[in-house]
Amino acid sequence: MIKEKKWFTLIEMLISITIFSMIIVIAFEAMSNISFLRLKISDKLDLNKDLYYSIENFVSLIKEFDWEIDYEEYFNRKVVGETPYSSGHYAKFSWFWNYGSWSVIWTNYWTWFYYCRSDNWTNMWTLWCVNSFNNANSSMSGACQRFWEYAFQFIDYNSNENDDGWDEDLDLNIRWDDDDENLWSGPVAFSGNKVKELYFIKNWIKKERLYFRLNYKIDPDAPAWFATCTEQLDWTMTGSWCLGNIQMLKLIWKDLWLSHSWTTNADGIIDTWACDNDYNCTGQYSLPTGLDSEWVDILPEYINIKNANFYLYPNKNYRYSWKENDSSININPYLRINMTVWFSRIKRKQIKMSDPEVNISTTINLNKIK
Repeated sequence: MIKEKKWFTLIEMLISITIFSMIIVIAFEAMSNISFLRLKISDKLDLNKDLYYSIENFVSLIKEFDWEIDYEEYFNRKVVGETPYSSGHYAKFSWFWNYGSWSVIWTNYWTWFYYCRSDNWTNMWTLWCVNSFNNANSSMSGACQRFWEYAFQFIDYNSNENDDGWDEDLDLNIRWDDDDENLWSGPVAFSGNKVKELYFIKNWIKKERLYFRLNYKIDPDAPAWFATCTEQLDWTMTGSWCLGNIQMLKLIWKDLWLSHSWTTNADGIIDTWACDNDYNCTGQYSLPTGLDSEWVDILPEYINIKNANFYLYPNKNYRYSWKENDSSININPYLRINMTVWFSRIKRKQIKMSDPEVNISTTINLNKIK
């Protein structure tokens, strides 16, 4: 007669303990992974919140204060030169309307405007006024423009196209003659709608100008021996060590005449744009003089703008060109922004996770020019 077993054998006990241990380990690992995943998702949400919050601060600076498109400065930029590019922005300094001459000389300010005029039986629109059809008889291409110069591009001061030296009444002044005609038609302030920098102006209460640009530099935490950050002709950056930030410059109007002299009697005309007191502009009369030194970063140093595209509409001031009856310019001005944002190298090392990257697109309605 076979005796029934009432106890596990040693092998059965070991197998049971092993299986039980595996179940416990798997359960704890699953709980740990769930906790880690929850923490990772929470961290990513917090990081995305940081990214969105930083960009929202930038957007708020534009949309909360009734800014208009600064067509005068865009025209100045167009004439001075939109190329080459450097570090994410324009490389040529435009002097922001404070100079108006063929060459900028620190101690010599140009004290008059040039005016557009047709020639003897030749309309000025057959050639651009900046190039030749002006009372200076010279090409102004590449020259710094004065404030109001864009507005003058829409007026023909010799509309009868005669050969009278453009001074109809012989008062030694090309303006205020019978042959002066506002054409209500003129050039665009910038080509297309994609712009490299943002120029805004406020013309009520306190006259101010607010400028933004993208600026790249090599990430300070990058390995110095092979870190690169180079701009291409298509405005994109190459190199894995770029650190991008949005920079700002704020200017305020001073009535100091064309010579920008603090001792000159005021004439009520916008002629001098000095840096706001919060900006370190060391030029004479607090004028901005540096391509880079006077701009300030507005985003935290751990934020990295991977790329940014700015689109402005319309590209012509409708107030000056209503006669053209162009539906593309008779619209409410607006700005469209597309950005890809992530973190600096040191921040990415701290969070120890795959590079968080956020794509942001927004549209901002701007104040319509009255």
